[in-house]
Amino acid sequence: MIMNTNVDSRPVQDVSTVLQVAQRITQEADKRNWGAMRESFAPRVVLDYGTPELLTPEEIVARWKPLLSEFDQTEHSVLIDGVRKEQESARVSATFRASHRMDRVAGGDEWVLNGRYDYELMQFGGSWKVTRMRMTPGESTGNARLLDEAKARAGLPGRPTPPYSVDHVSFKSRGDELTGLLYRPREGDSRLPAIVVTGSWTTVKEQMPAVYAERLAAAGYAALTFDFRGYGESEGEPRHFESPKKKVEDIRSAVDFLASSNLVDGGRIGLLGVCASAGYAAEEAASDERVRAIALVAPWLHDAELAESVYGGREVYGGKGAAALTTVGRRAAERYMRDGILDTVPAASTTDPRAAMYWPDPGFLDYYLNPLRGGIPQWGNRYAVASWPEWLGYNAIASAPRLRKPTLLVHSEQGAIPDGVRRYAAAMPVAPEIKWMAGTQFHFYDDPVTVDAAAAEVVAHFGRTL
Repeated sequence: MIMNTNVDSRPVQDVSTVLQVAQRITQEADKRNWGAMRESFAPRVVLDYGTPELLTPEEIVARWKPLLSEFDQTEHSVLIDGVRKEQESARVSATFRASHRMDRVAGGDEWVLNGRYDYELMQFGGSWKVTRMRMTPGESTGNARLLDEAKARAGLPGRPTPPYSVDHVSFKSRGDELTGLLYRPREGDSRLPAIVVTGSWTTVKEQMPAVYAERLAAAGYAALTFDFRGYGESEGEPRHFESPKKKVEDIRSAVDFLASSNLVDGGRIGLLGVCASAGYAAEEAASDERVRAIALVAPWLHDAELAESVYGGREVYGGKGAAALTTVGRRAAERYMRDGILDTVPAASTTDPRAAMYWPDPGFLDYYLNPLRGGIPQWGNRYAVASWPEWLGYNAIASAPRLRKPTLLVHSEQGAIPDGVRRYAAAMPVAPEIKWMAGTQFHFYDDPVTVDAAAAEVVAHFGRTL
């Protein structure tokens, strides 16, 4: 049974379609139509039943099908209580009542769970798909042991409980609400040292930040990931705008949040920046006394000279190098200010030379283009052309003479611009600790061996300094 209330009045046909897709998941699950249910999901879905997980539709079906099939009947009654259409996505909130029946079980044959569903949907090839589904349980009545009985009958092994829990948090940055996740170890002191974890340019919290946050939490730290303004679940316009200035401000807002939170020890705050956000984190650390230590993994640290070495050979927009990109970026910014039209290109592409990251070899950009790695729907793979002037003109090395906090740099000679690490370290008044490892830039994003080794260095560094 599906009921709707307080539905957004904007384009009724679009809203109706969004609701149908979100509702189809439980409808088809009740009917055991697994193929139809699968079609409601995007290629990768953040499924959150207490701990956010990135799963494929096939993995979700493989998890739900044997469990629900053991019930004689399930029935989900869903009451939609809010729909919010946005530029690129739609969000649906609902309350639900889920009835589960299983005959001839000691203690009763019915279990009813009430709670909330929150969905995020995006368009793929003109069709709306669910990219995020969060279930928040509420009151439970009846025989709750039916769930364990269904698992036993299906022969499902108990999934290991991760050594951390995840709190959904939000905080403001210059008036916009940022959405974040706070990873905390399940065992131990609640007043833990806290680390703000940020990732590469254009990325969202579900990509490499989550990979490191999970390891930090398992090692006994609280780790905060969040979406910057204009990215992911966070507010802010324009979308997909890579602004070092705004991102430094957002990291400062994350530090503000941790410093005032009763969930962590606000007096022991560190920063972990991966790739491009290393420069942003370093700038914040250099200017904020509340930050006690910083670690930079696979850091992209550029100035005008290094930017030219990277972009100087690019022939695009009828010009060449950083100058051509800067010119077209200024024009895009003027168009946005004048007409409100935001020009975007792919963030990564093997076919579009205008992309922020362009390389004809599919293997090189596999992290960003492979949906089983970093090419997840929640990322969006978009880059605002107006970003080029600020990005190319940013001097990440300028903060080095002011950074006196304990600093760890973990990089590889095969990674992106290792000269940036050497130049940054040479300009610091206090020598940092530098760990050179094997691996390409993308190995530091999701290769388990490389990430484990880098995370171990980070954990040891914060253990000494926080």
